[in-house]
Amino acid sequence: MLHEFTLQVPFKRIDEYTETLNAAGIYNLYYESPIEIIKVQNGYGYEEKENENVELKIYASDVEVDHLPEAYFALLEETLSIPREDISYISREETDWEETYEFEDIDLGNGWVIMYPNSHAKYDDLHVLKFDPLAAFGTGLHETTQGCLRMILDRDLTGKSVLDLGTGSGMLTIAASLKGAEKVVAVDYEEVARELYHNAELNHLTNTIEVVQADLITGDYTIDNQYDLILINIGANETMSILERHDLLKNSNDFIISGLVEWHIDQLIAVFESGGFSIKEKAQTNEWVTIHFSKA
Repeated sequence: MLHEFTLQVPFKRIDEYTETLNAAGIYNLYYESPIEIIKVQNGYGYEEKENENVELKIYASDVEVDHLPEAYFALLEETLSIPREDISYISREETDWEETYEFEDIDLGNGWVIMYPNSHAKYDDLHVLKFDPLAAFGTGLHETTQGCLRMILDRDLTGKSVLDLGTGSGMLTIAASLKGAEKVVAVDYEEVARELYHNAELNHLTNTIEVVQADLITGDYTIDNQYDLILINIGANETMSILERHDLLKNSNDFIISGLVEWHIDQLIAVFESGGFSIKEKAQTNEWVTIHFSKA
């Protein structure tokens, strides 16, 4: 049996409560910081609302602690000097606590569908990109990812070379490979090779996929080769830093750039236009923008 105790705690004192409980041998704690989502130059950010209360949840299992819930009621009352009526309590079977996260397949509306491992659907009239979002960022749910996918999947990349910067889970690399790319180099700050190669195998890919772990902005890694297409789905500020750091406009005549918000794209567009590029395609879903820049 899993036992859940809940306290209302001032957020500004959450560290104090946590340290006190840890000192008493209570470590299984959980709370969500009260935040307000705000617009920032490069997308969205947040501010913590320090003057609000939060729910501090404390968990204990019969496997680890005897005489629950009474043992924890007494311990919490004594440790925090609070009355029992200030402690909310529920219990549940531990098997009920285990959550499985299942994604619904995504029809991109262009003859392609993203199909997740839990799906048993049949898509006889659609092309399928199979994807298993493991630990890395990128499930295909975000507007920026879908914007990139539509542009990639709508073109023929047979025999082409592609560079995917900030690859995350590698969904764009998989898409480029499915469209015939002969070689894709996927670069990310995190170690994502396991996830990417796993998804390549799911799609029975046989092209060359090279995964590189590197810091594109402050690291020693340099981009020296020419590519038929470069993909960047990060954000305007980060993209401009990468363009400048690597003098990247010399490495390709075609770029698909996303992770952009409508209120922060003018400077990026100006950078490409000054390099001789023009906008060949621009797509927007809600505030998120994806742009194909080309010299062709």
